[in-house]
Amino acid sequence: MQISTSTIKYSAVAMLCSLLMVTSLPSQSATGAAQGVALYKQGKYADAVKVLDGVCQNPTTDPNTLYYYALSLHQTGNFDKARRAYMRVAQQYPSSAAGRMASQALTAFGSPGHSSGSGSTGGGASSGESSGSPGDNLPESAKIYFKPDAQSQMMVDVYVNNRPIKMVFDTGADDCAFGKNHLQELGMAMPTGKPQFKAKGVGDGGAQNGWIVPATVRVGNIERKMTIGVQEHLPTEPLLGQSFYHDYMYTIDKGSNSITFTRKRRGGATSIASGGAHGLDRNTIPFEKLGNSLSVVATVNGKPIRCIFDTGATGTVFAFGDMKSLGINIPADAEETSGTGIAGPTKGVAFPLQRMTLGPIDRSDFHISVLEGFEAGHPLIGRSFLGDWQYTIDNDARLIHFLRR
Repeated sequence: MQISTSTIKYSAVAMLCSLLMVTSLPSQSATGAAQGVALYKQGKYADAVKVLDGVCQNPTTDPNTLYYYALSLHQTGNFDKARRAYMRVAQQYPSSAAGRMASQALTAFGSPGHSSGSGSTGGGASSGESSGSPGDNLPESAKIYFKPDAQSQMMVDVYVNNRPIKMVFDTGADDCAFGKNHLQELGMAMPTGKPQFKAKGVGDGGAQNGWIVPATVRVGNIERKMTIGVQEHLPTEPLLGQSFYHDYMYTIDKGSNSITFTRKRRGGATSIASGGAHGLDRNTIPFEKLGNSLSVVATVNGKPIRCIFDTGATGTVFAFGDMKSLGINIPADAEETSGTGIAGPTKGVAFPLQRMTLGPIDRSDFHISVLEGFEAGHPLIGRSFLGDWQYTIDNDARLIHFLRR
C-alpha cells in the first residue's frame, strides 16, 4: 500500500517559518541581541522571544535583530505579533536584506498591513475587497475545474509566467511549492545564490534547501504577482497552496469537479458567519490559521487532536508521536505502507482507527497511515476522510461548512 503525501511539502507552520529563516544574517554584538539570535539558532524559540522582546523595545534596534525576533514569534505560533514585527522591519529598514525578506514574509499573511484571510482592503483589487499586489486580477467570483488524477489528486490547470503547468489544489500547503525540476519544465531561470529556507515535511532525506522566487500565477481568471517556494527537487507535482487563494471563500464540489471562489464585498454579507448561504449549524466547524494552513480539531477515539485540513493528501496521516499522545498502540498486524514527500520516500504502517470525527463526518474502522519521516507538526486530514462531502471554506469567518451530496 502506498499513499500520496505530496501536500505535506508545506502543510504546517514549520515550513513557513523555515521558509523565512535566513542563516546568513550576522549576529549582533550587543549581548542581549546576540543571546537571542543564538537561542533562535539552537531552536529555543520561546526563550529567544523572551530575550529579544526586551531588546526590540528600543526604537533604533537594528534590522537583523528585529528580523530574528519576528522569526522567533513566528516559530512559537504568535502570528499576529510576528506579522507586526515583520512589518516593522519592512517599514523601518526597507532597503536592508532583513527588510526585503520581512516584506516577503508578509505575503504569507496577505499584503503588508493585513492579516491572512482577513478580507481587509488591499492594493490592486478593482473593488478593494481583498488583499493583493498592484497588477493582480482578483475578480469577485470565479469558477475553475479540476481533474482527478490516478490518486484522486485535484489537478488544476495553472499558468506560471504565462506558461502552462498542472498543479495539485492543496488546502494543506501554506505556499505555492515547486522544485527546480518544475521550473525547468516551465522554461524559467533557476534561482541563484545561497538557499533562503529549509523545508521540512515527509521523507527520509531531511530538511530541503529552497529559494523564494517571484512569479505571476494565474488560475482561471484569478491572477497574482507573488512569490513561490522552489526547492532543489520536488518529487511530486507542484502544489497550488493557500498563498494564492487565502483571501477567498471557496466551495469544493466533487460532484462537478469544480471550485467556486467568492470574495467578500466591502460591507456585504458573503461569509457563512454574516448571514451567507449556510448559516451556523452542526455542519459548520471553526478553523484556526497556522501560517496559511487550516487547523481544525478532530476527535480520535474520543480524544481531541489538532490537525491540518489537507485536500492535497490522499490519505489521513499521523506521526508515531501522535499515536503516543492519543494513547493508541500500533496493532501487531498493522499493514506496511509508504509515502513520498518533499524529502523523498518514507515508510510506515496503516491500520483502522476505532472512530474519528470532524464536524458532521463520523468514520468508524477508518484506516489511517502512520509514517516515520513525518515532520509536518500536525496530523493531516486528507481526502480519504473527507470522502464525497462538499465543503465551503470561508477564510473571512474562519469556518468550514460541510454539505452531504
